[in-house]
Amino acid sequence: MIMKLSRIILPAILALLVFSACKKDFLNTPSPEDGNLTDNIIFSSKAGAESAMTGIYWIFRSENYNGYGGDPNNSGNLTCRGLQTTMFFFEVRGNDVFEALRSWWRWETAWEENANGRIQNGSRTRQIWDMFYKAINNANAIIKYTPAITGASDAEKAALIAEAKAIRAYSYFWLARSYQYTYAKNPNARGVPLYTEPASKDSKGNPRAPLKDVYQLILSDLEEATTKLTDERSGKFRINRNVAQGILAEVYQELAMADGTLWQKAIDNAKAARNGFPLMTNTSYAAGFNDLGNAEWMWGFPVPEDQSLTYYSQYSFMDLSGGYYRNIYYNADFVGKYSATDTRRALFTDFGDNPAAPARKWGSRKYRSRLTTSITGDILVMRAAEMYLIEAEGLAQQGKLQEAIDVLFAIQGLRDPSAVKPQASIGKDNLINLILLERRKEMYGEAGVYYFDLKRYQRDLVRTGNHPYILNVPAADPRWLVQIPLSEIDANDKINPEDQNP
Repeated sequence: MIMKLSRIILPAILALLVFSACKKDFLNTPSPEDGNLTDNIIFSSKAGAESAMTGIYWIFRSENYNGYGGDPNNSGNLTCRGLQTTMFFFEVRGNDVFEALRSWWRWETAWEENANGRIQNGSRTRQIWDMFYKAINNANAIIKYTPAITGASDAEKAALIAEAKAIRAYSYFWLARSYQYTYAKNPNARGVPLYTEPASKDSKGNPRAPLKDVYQLILSDLEEATTKLTDERSGKFRINRNVAQGILAEVYQELAMADGTLWQKAIDNAKAARNGFPLMTNTSYAAGFNDLGNAEWMWGFPVPEDQSLTYYSQYSFMDLSGGYYRNIYYNADFVGKYSATDTRRALFTDFGDNPAAPARKWGSRKYRSRLTTSITGDILVMRAAEMYLIEAEGLAQQGKLQEAIDVLFAIQGLRDPSAVKPQASIGKDNLINLILLERRKEMYGEAGVYYFDLKRYQRDLVRTGNHPYILNVPAADPRWLVQIPLSEIDANDKINPEDQNP
């Protein structure tokens, strides 16, 4: 990362932070609702620290680094649009959601080893690496310099540091899962470089740390965050205690695959995280997944109409009536897993059988633009349904089958009025598979859930149905690993070509 010669470094010289992903000045008043930053924030006051924090969320919300709107020398890399781009990259690498018009996302859908994908000179690896390490570097600056700021109480300083540590942990969690196999496969496998200090002009790169060390930092950061944050925040784009608990539940869900005693921590954090965020009604589920005001959404980023992500937003690809590319379709086998009475089933549109284009049979109205005059919608990152399903999975893994079924049926019974509650006699393995299927059915299009569940359970990806790119990717296939960007290997003396993922 921190890429020896400061390609994404924000030097902390004279306590000055320089942010490159900004649009216009807001002087001394932070603007958390739209993420706008000043070019130069004097990091000496509470207002400056708050603005620096807002800047990190701006990186996640609408990242332009090294892509359109970024360095013109790298304009061929479509690495813009931040966290939404990262989540969708892994979404189309599963079996349920795919690109069907040979437009944007076709190479990612096909697992092609080309410049649009995971290989070392590909645009996606640059986007993932640069975005999260830039967020980590900014978080490190907040952690280091907040104790000396003015105009903030000790409790406010502690909360700012805790929030920054949650951001750092969240970023490392994405990096760990992207650049290495699941933790359960080999905790000593080479993960990603660790940095806990903000970069300066004299910074040097670090080697790839073992996964166990990466996760040790992740857990330390999140455990502190969950004790020092409260449920208060200035907007849903900020990480509060609930969101930190939600991230911690996801992390323990990953680690529990290696240590079954950790399922209880995944359960406890998931239950605490969803407190105050009721499952959305079926009417809300069918409303377009475009509004941060949805009571179930725990974390997300606002996209005002005057800052629409237009062609690059998820709505552009997935909204088959109001989008621009309109190129995302759904596997017939996946659609067939919904019962006729499941309210989510009604969101799928049957375009009929076309022998010339069999992949274009099923569309979905789950994601729709909020306006008819522009492609606009807020960005969802986390919601309560995931927490229910983590809790259900943890209970099932502990052999508490009836308790797991009760939690699972909170979603099943809500979405399908004719659903029949499973019996405990279904058995542990079958129940876990049912929970994993419900994760796919409830959360498709959201965060690459199916991809990471396969990786977590070390299962093969087996494409089926009318998927346009039928393939079988064994669990041990190196293509599950995103390669480290070539630019990082060139800049970091501690990462050599032999350190590259296969």
